[in-house]
Amino acid sequence: MRFLLCGHGTSEVLWSTHAALIDLGHESVLALPDISQDIIDRPIDALFVLNLFQIPRDTIEMLLAYVASFGKRPAVVHLCLNHPVEEIGAQTVEEVREADQWMDRQNVFMWCMCPAAAQQANRMGLSRVFYEPLGVHRWIYIARSADGTSDLYKRWMSLNDTELVRHPYAAMRGEADAAEGEALVRNRFLYLGQGWPDHIPTGPELSDPAISTAAASVAGIMMERPELNRIQAMDLCGLAERSADPGWTLRFNRAFTIAFAVENRRRFATALRHAFGETFTLWGNGWERLGIDAGPVSSALRNAYGTAAACLDFGSLAYDTAVFPRTLEIIKRNGLLVGWRHTDAAQLFGPYEQDLTFTEEFDAVRVLEKLASDPGHREKLREAHLNWAYESLALTGILPRIIARLQT
Repeated sequence: MRFLLCGHGTSEVLWSTHAALIDLGHESVLALPDISQDIIDRPIDALFVLNLFQIPRDTIEMLLAYVASFGKRPAVVHLCLNHPVEEIGAQTVEEVREADQWMDRQNVFMWCMCPAAAQQANRMGLSRVFYEPLGVHRWIYIARSADGTSDLYKRWMSLNDTELVRHPYAAMRGEADAAEGEALVRNRFLYLGQGWPDHIPTGPELSDPAISTAAASVAGIMMERPELNRIQAMDLCGLAERSADPGWTLRFNRAFTIAFAVENRRRFATALRHAFGETFTLWGNGWERLGIDAGPVSSALRNAYGTAAACLDFGSLAYDTAVFPRTLEIIKRNGLLVGWRHTDAAQLFGPYEQDLTFTEEFDAVRVLEKLASDPGHREKLREAHLNWAYESLALTGILPRIIARLQT
């Protein structure tokens, strides 16, 4: 089959999808940052798109109609990096229904990496949303050009391409200074990510007493019982009916992000800074609003994940899953991932869950102290977990299930 990967946003997700499709024997192209006509002048079976719903619908329809003129109309997979209702921007049941009907007419599917979010979207009537974990792939493909340069984007690639070159994912370093990043994080505990999220200003959705109370209740249950996801906790709080209302859900999700995800970041970062001092290094935007000092965002640090003593995760801002782009990026760049244990942590950590996850502040300190005291054990654990994750979350195992869905 022939796959076109396009859109904008977290392009690293498409790098891995592109390489996995090639390894599965398909033909694939990364059409970034935009789509040129020479790329689409041929039959194409399916598109994988980031941030599809930020593109005007008439533009999408024109693209699909143009591709269809070379053969059959392609299926579309929207890689959903936020809650599905937030992705489509629907505020009412009628808007959800209209979006679902449009997706059905255009043969658009939404691949949601969070089972709870997919379940809630289905409850609201988004029939084209399905759940699969995001997955990882060890490799990235480029192709040599006639002038000796290498192409990552805008060139169709397949295993039959004699100019194809396979590189380890971690070798993709861009323009960042790798030595600079390594000097900042080597043998230190690293957290790289937002504190207070840029997309949530203080506003009515955070001051509505009823919504704030509901968000605090759900957050409290999930902190006490990390095995529960958001939908399970909302149902326990008697919010099943309210959670089927798209407008209410959008306001609730914003309040919940602050009550739960941001609060987790604040409490863990505070505890680790107190316990480890400068051995715990914190980088990202929005931490000043939480009263915590942090360095600026730097792509050089991402390139240095593999040299850190451990790369920390305190949970996603958008989802109730341990398996999301940042945690998988740490794995693909050979980092030792240590994360907060919640609903599906076992899927990401497997037999190493007890060694690499924590539930409370004291537990996080205990796990990291043990890793700090034995570098040899730390390195063996890193290699063992990387091998396990690449096997259990292999995109070459996940993508065939998605492709089969497109063909039904």
